[in-house]
Amino acid sequence: MANNLDRLIGYISPERGAARARARMQQRIYEGADRGRRGASWNATGTSANTELQAAISPLRDRSRELARNNPWAARMLDIIPSHVVGNGIVPVSNTGSDKIDNRVNSLWEDFCDQADITGCLSLYAMQDLAVRAMVEGGESVVRFLDQELSDNIAVPLKLQLLEADFIDHFREGVFAQERGDAVSGVKRNRLGVGLGNYDEWRGLWLWPRHPGEQQAIIDKNSYTSQFISRDDLAHMFKRERPGQVRGVPWFAPVLSTARDLADILDAANVKARVEACFAGFITNSDESMPLLEDNGNPSSLPNAMLSTLEPGMLKELRSGQDIKFAAPTTTSQLETILICNLQAMAAGVGCTYDQATGDLRQANYSSLRAGKIEFWRLIGKLQKHVVIPQLCKPIRERFISRAVLAGRLPDRTNRGGYPARWVVPAKEMIDPKKDFDATKNLVRSGAMTPQEFIASFGGDWRSSLEEFKVFFAAAKESGVVLDIDVSQVDQHGRKPTAKGDAAAGPDNPPEDGDPALDDVDKKDDDDDNMDEAD
Repeated sequence: MANNLDRLIGYISPERGAARARARMQQRIYEGADRGRRGASWNATGTSANTELQAAISPLRDRSRELARNNPWAARMLDIIPSHVVGNGIVPVSNTGSDKIDNRVNSLWEDFCDQADITGCLSLYAMQDLAVRAMVEGGESVVRFLDQELSDNIAVPLKLQLLEADFIDHFREGVFAQERGDAVSGVKRNRLGVGLGNYDEWRGLWLWPRHPGEQQAIIDKNSYTSQFISRDDLAHMFKRERPGQVRGVPWFAPVLSTARDLADILDAANVKARVEACFAGFITNSDESMPLLEDNGNPSSLPNAMLSTLEPGMLKELRSGQDIKFAAPTTTSQLETILICNLQAMAAGVGCTYDQATGDLRQANYSSLRAGKIEFWRLIGKLQKHVVIPQLCKPIRERFISRAVLAGRLPDRTNRGGYPARWVVPAKEMIDPKKDFDATKNLVRSGAMTPQEFIASFGGDWRSSLEEFKVFFAAAKESGVVLDIDVSQVDQHGRKPTAKGDAAAGPDNPPEDGDPALDDVDKKDDDDDNMDEAD
């Protein structure tokens, strides 16, 4: 209801009075918008994503790394996410339509993967895993493309440098400042070390030559000056959570306070257990002329020694009139409940399941595991398709293709569709292999999934699979080995199709006459043949 002040304002200024009435009505409709006593604790601002990150990005990144170093569950979650997103590697399979060109591209790619790291320590797929790990822990990761001189030792003159988020100079702000009279083409302004063009198009990054946290006594003025690197020479990967966001947020950000409180609770519980284990006895002696005894029963050289520590099984003698009182720690049965609830919150905040983060499978069954993994796999699939492949994998492969063409290793196919590829992600582990595999196999038989998608879901390439099956069956036939996976030799029940009645009808086992169902099948096949001849 309107009060006297509202009526007065409405009388003087009807517009202001109407605005106050609307605001009060909105607060009554949305309790979350209440600005009174209940809503006073909300720390809500209307700033942009970049403004929120401006002062928070460094402490969030540092605290996330400290959490991963010292918290066992955080370290576990930091291993879980990359192992499912990347696994043994997200592999591109060339799909140009020409087997000869595809084999050439795939061969060059395999050679490049083994020597892609500029440090010479990692393969490309190990760099993928480390890049995703750095994104989870620090919010983002950067890969810099370094062109090399053409030589016999390297087929494609390209190397990669994997950088942490610390290399981005987030103090580069505002209008672009020219250095040495050179201007960066297309950059209109900088935000948190990211060069932006028209409509905030990403144009590149300001990178430090060395890690700013490196503690080394090297005096080099260039180490304190960041350089602008164009987007053509970079791959910048992070999960965007708001439109217009230019930098990534560490994934542990929502659970930092929870993890710290949980660590304090566990530390207090451990100290309490240690105190409870200290069962000590005290001897009161009325004869002050006798020396005090040490804990081992020998006379003390310090007759006025004071009690300072407790040890399990300790016996301590006190002077006449001396006394000591203890704080009696109480037991609690809520520790396990608190621990489980906090760990569930941490797992949900990072994006994995409770059993993955803790290894606790005491109350798990097939249904609960599958229900949890379905949501987890959906999140992993979205991360692969929307973040890792477009922001990391595709830029690296595009750079690889361009340098292979410039080096003369591949023909220029700009006007013929380029070099498209199918990205094969790691296979999903089955909870119950028989049930899950039978369900997936039925999807292929019903036409809901193609054989190519079926093979790719297990991390394979269908062309390679066909070629390997061809070689395998040829070698098996030559060696006289018969397996039930070769349906031309035997069915899944071990029956040879050459004997009538033991196997389904086929070229070597024609159907018996007089079977109406088989006659209909033959008639349909004849009709199909006639239609093919007419075409």
